[in-house]
Formats: sequence, C-alpha cells, structure tokens
Amino acid sequence: MGHRGMTPGGFYLENNDFQSSEHSGTHVDAPAHMAEGKWKADQILLERLTGPGVVVDLWEKNVTSDYLVSQQDFQDWEEKHGRIPDGCILMIHTGWAKRYWDGGQLAYMGSTNESGLSFPGLDPAAARWLADNRGMHAVGIDTCSVDSAKTEAKGSHTTLFALNIPFLENVANLDQLPATGSTIFALPIKIGGGSGAPARIIAIINGDTSAAASGPRQGLIGIGVLALVAILAFNVI
Repeated sequence: MGHRGMTPGGFYLENNDFQSSEHSGTHVDAPAHMAEGKWKADQILLERLTGPGVVVDLWEKNVTSDYLVSQQDFQDWEEKHGRIPDGCILMIHTGWAKRYWDGGQLAYMGSTNESGLSFPGLDPAAARWLADNRGMHAVGIDTCSVDSAKTEAKGSHTTLFALNIPFLENVANLDQLPATGSTIFALPIKIGGGSGAPARIIAIINGDTSAAASGPRQGLIGIGVLALVAILAFNVI
C-alpha cells in the first residue's frame, strides 16, 4: 500500500505499490519460461498475441482432474467446425474455471500445497500433434497450467515453447465465447526479460461469423481473471 488520501498540497492522491509473480492470475507464459533461448515476455511479437478465436469446448465431457485433452478432442472439433486455422488463438475450455467461482481456490487448485495440485491439462502427445500439424499463434486454457498437474515432465510446455508458441493460463469466461467467430487479444505487461507476465485478455465477437450467432451482433468480453491465484505462496508453471 502506498498512499490513499489528501496530500499536503491539498489534492487527493492514490498511489499504490504492486508486487506479483510473473505467473500469477491470468497470465501469458513466454516460451523462455521452459525453453532456453526462446522469446521472453518482451520479445513476443504482438501478432502472436492476437488472432481468430478457436474454442475447443469440453464442458459436456465432465472433465475431471485426471483428464488429458487429446488429439481426438481437436479432431472432433474439426469435424464440426473445420480445420483449426493458422494464426488462431486456440483456447481449451474444460469448464474447470467454474470450480473457482463455485468453490474458491482450493476447489480450483486441488490443494494449498504444490505437491497436491490437481487439475486437467493438455496431453503432451496432443501438443506434439498440434506442433507438427497446426499453426496456431498461442494456446490458452481455463486451468492453472496448459500441462496437467500430474504431467511431471511438462511436455506440452517444452514441445510448443520450442516453436515460440506462448501460453495463456487461468483464462476465464470461455463459456461465453463461440467455437469460432471471435477475435482474441492477449495484453500482457511488457516485462523486460520476463518469463511471463500477468495479462488482460479480451475477445470481440463478430455476430456475422460467430458459430453461436443467431443474427448480427457484436460483443466485447473480458476473459481474464487478474487475481485468480495471486495470493498463493507458490508459482504455478
């Protein structure tokens, strides 16, 4: 806390101190986080942080903490909506973020101890398939990490970071986005030499192209939860 109140000069002033992990709350993982020599937070090209939104919705699968998002999940999506486009922001909606709103941090994280973390994530084999066959700009998910808490080697991170593909983690409100027809913007703090940064993520829905549209409409949705896990004492990869 810095200052909040009247100053000796007779005017009101708020001036606060801010301190955070690079990987707290809704944030961007820079590839350098787990790939030596790859982009740091201030090196990620702006065009890699924006693009057509693709939302792979797994809500109806009643995803559990052991669930690994598979190659088949992406191919099932493509059966309905067409090929995942190059240059997209690929979002994975597991429905896990609802646990935070309904039950708080413990329900979302699975534990207050790092060794007990429990949440779903991307199967490293599916990450390899994406790396070899698709050209998304970034990958996001509504959990603490693109890799599951149970994936010790963090294979999804290392595979996609090697291609300078950044991650968006702790993303909220993906249930409000259509499968296609949005444009997503991830706006991280530009931390010099950072391995990641807290971010504001927004989406603009175009009713003319949205997979959920029943008529022309446009909307702006915030899909960032800025303080989701900020009070926890450990960082989540």
